[in-house]
Amino acid sequence: MTCQGDFLLPDAALSLAEEQRRKIACALVMVAAADGALVREEISAIESAMGLMMLHPESREEVRQLLTQPPDLDSVLDGMEVSSIRLALRDAALLASVDGDYDESELEALRKICDAAGLSKKDLAKILDWVSDYWKMGANGRSIISLPMPGDENII
Repeated sequence: MTCQGDFLLPDAALSLAEEQRRKIACALVMVAAADGALVREEISAIESAMGLMMLHPESREEVRQLLTQPPDLDSVLDGMEVSSIRLALRDAALLASVDGDYDESELEALRKICDAAGLSKKDLAKILDWVSDYWKMGANGRSIISLPMPGDENII
């Protein structure tokens, strides 16, 4: 088995400008806040995403401030490049699932991002299927090393 690239966890977001990566993180906040309750897992996922995107500490602080007063999703999507919106959709779909289920308001936010990205409802369904596969893959990996987490038995 070989590893590709120079990054431990390479991602297309790393090729984007800092401002576009910051906007992706802002979109994640908007989706997490869509149901009116930010849970610990969502905040952790946002922090993790900011780390993976290698956001500058000042940008991270700007995003954190949105956790208390989230702006309108449309204002975040405005000025985003299509590639950034599509990455935001991917990451937001994963984020919205961390509390175990998609709230209707989270799904509405995902549909709005999907539309802004120029993607179809069928594409969104594929992304949601990918999220399900992602969780299964994680549970399988933990099973292989005999370190399951509570709930893994419901995923596998």
